[in-house]
Amino acid sequence: MSLRPTLDDCINDLLRQPTQSPNRLSLLSQYCIAELKSYGLDEVREGDANEVRIPGLSRIKDWDVAYVMAGKPRLLISLKSILKNLAGTIPNRLDDLMGEAANVQQLSPEIVVGYIVLVDEAGNSSRREGDGSWVDYFSRSLRNIAIRKAPLWNQGLIEAVWLVHIDSRRPEGDRLMTVEGSVADGRNFFDDLVKELRRREPSLLPSAGALR
Repeated sequence: MSLRPTLDDCINDLLRQPTQSPNRLSLLSQYCIAELKSYGLDEVREGDANEVRIPGLSRIKDWDVAYVMAGKPRLLISLKSILKNLAGTIPNRLDDLMGEAANVQQLSPEIVVGYIVLVDEAGNSSRREGDGSWVDYFSRSLRNIAIRKAPLWNQGLIEAVWLVHIDSRRPEGDRLMTVEGSVADGRNFFDDLVKELRRREPSLLPSAGALR
């Protein structure tokens, strides 16, 4: 494995980990930190079990990755995986996402929020409602949520989402459903997050050498 993890590294590491391991997405946290640092954002943190505790209106929430400036979080990323029981898990994930975003946005409406979720196509199935599969439904729903840009700062929405389609039935190195598409989606995800961050925090504009 290279010093800087690849997306394949993150997927393979996830599938090797025990189901209940708190570190199942630790390598993906490191991947995100490396990506954000490539934009010139140095104060990117991860805490115990690769999460950072951030206060919200109703409770403190553990976030996987946080960019902090002057002692205050400015950008947060939540990492999830859905490997089994997609029909039962996806509706709960959507509710949880909107709830955790609204919780932190109540105290910090200017904060930028991103969401990365790895979904295993091996557990995909058609919905009874007849409008495609559960992964299709999840993708549409996430796109509807990831529209939070000024002046549309509704609480419960987020700035960017990256849905990574994997297939655990495939051998290592071939588990990404679409390699080029996944890489492009990831690049757009980080571009969108940093673009929104810079709009809200003009002092973050980096030197020309730090721009992507």
